[in-house]
Amino acid sequence: MAPINKAQAAGVSSKSFLELKTQVEKQKEITRRIKKKNGKKPSKWELPNKGVHNRAARDIEQEAVDRRTVESSRAILERKAKIYEKLKKGQSGGLNEAQYGELLVDFDSKPDDPYESDSDDVDESLTVPIPQDDDDPIIEFEDEFGRVRSARRSEVPRHLLPHQEKGEDGDDGVVIQNPINFFPVYEPSADRVAAIKAAAAEENNPLDKHYDASREVRAKGAGFYQFSADDEEARKRQMEELRQAREETERTRQERGAVDLRAGEAEGMQADASTLQSRAIEKRKRDLEERRKAVEAKRRKLQSGGNPSVAPTPSPAPTSESAGVVPNKKAAPNPDPAPSAADSFLAALELDLAMNRR
Repeated sequence: MAPINKAQAAGVSSKSFLELKTQVEKQKEITRRIKKKNGKKPSKWELPNKGVHNRAARDIEQEAVDRRTVESSRAILERKAKIYEKLKKGQSGGLNEAQYGELLVDFDSKPDDPYESDSDDVDESLTVPIPQDDDDPIIEFEDEFGRVRSARRSEVPRHLLPHQEKGEDGDDGVVIQNPINFFPVYEPSADRVAAIKAAAAEENNPLDKHYDASREVRAKGAGFYQFSADDEEARKRQMEELRQAREETERTRQERGAVDLRAGEAEGMQADASTLQSRAIEKRKRDLEERRKAVEAKRRKLQSGGNPSVAPTPSPAPTSESAGVVPNKKAAPNPDPAPSAADSFLAALELDLAMNRR
């Protein structure tokens, strides 16, 4: 009979052996991963602060020491409180004569409380009546809603006090009620009052006295003009000069076509077209008249130089009716050119220039 294989006899094949080996390797891999994960170094954010464990241990020790100290202090205070209560009741409290003589409180002369409770759990404010205070009695008053209430006088608002209580005060004869404040008030003397009245009297301040700017130390405006305060003639002369200067200014503004502006206006610095045209014509006529005068003066000068014995006859002054100059009889006649067409052209040209400037 052939020998039998032990593996086959036990029912273990090569396939099952390989599966077992695979499972073992998987378990080993899992074990290695767990060990690697547990052995990983923590980050600095996960690390606790240095010395925190030592401080926590010291705090625990200190808390234990403090607890013992508090308990011992409480026991001592309770013992002292018991001794104090016994001394108040006239008992010895366990003290000898020497200790009793060193006490800072004289329990023999100290008055006893009007009421002593046998139980420490009872609220004495519920059983002991509140003594009446004569300085601050309890009064009845009517509040703003018409309700009658009771309270101490010091707790009642001033405007709600009863009428008979408003004037009562325990400090009568001691407190002086006076509307004057604490600091003294200046009161001028009789001589000072008389001097002030005399300085403000009408005799010392005549109504015909003019304004004197030298008595005021301040900056004057651009249009300020100081008139004479004493001399009436000089004052009238100054006013006449101002009036003439104003008339000259108005005349110049009228010749140049200036227009007065009201408040808030920004346009209208020139007159209308018709007024501007007429003023341009008048200006042109004045220029022509001045030119004729200059030519006539040169002509008279030449004639006087050629024939000194003959004196030139002065030409009459031009009138408002004639814009030209009357020539001398001996001089050659100077016919006036027709100014209508030329003046109209020049006026239209100046009008266009003025409109372009605007």
